[in-house]
Amino acid sequence: MVKQILYRRLTVIFVSILVAACMPNLERAETLPVEPAPTTTEPVCQPSQIQESPNSFPEIQATMNSEGEIWALLFFGEAHANEELKIVWRIDAPEPGTEVHFQAHNEEGTIVQPIWGPTFHPESTWERPGLEWGTGFNFPEPGCWTITATLGATEGEITLEVLDS
Repeated sequence: MVKQILYRRLTVIFVSILVAACMPNLERAETLPVEPAPTTTEPVCQPSQIQESPNSFPEIQATMNSEGEIWALLFFGEAHANEELKIVWRIDAPEPGTEVHFQAHNEEGTIVQPIWGPTFHPESTWERPGLEWGTGFNFPEPGCWTITATLGATEGEITLEVLDS
């Protein structure tokens, strides 16, 4: 009987040591660095890709929302708020219709119309397909501005990052 009691006590001690060895070290766990919670970041403006035209001006091929092709020729290097920015457009529309329309909006929903134009250009040295119009925009504040161009059922857009003046 004494052997059984001794055997049970040794078993309890052995199991206790084994369990203690397998448990995480609480002191060590408390000193481990805590991962910071992920932070949300403001969306970054993703402006349209600017290329160099054959005339050496910056140009953008619009992202299309329909059939056709739209190009924007920029008469500025960087877009700044509260400055007049000239943009010439070429629109190749399968069914052009008669009305051309341009409108810009920013991420907050502010809508801006051209300050002048659209002005039809019957002749040009810019070699892109379609009919050509000139517009002037003045963005009231910096940020991401998307300009939508529409001719008949053809619609496309470009996005500009407008910097502070």
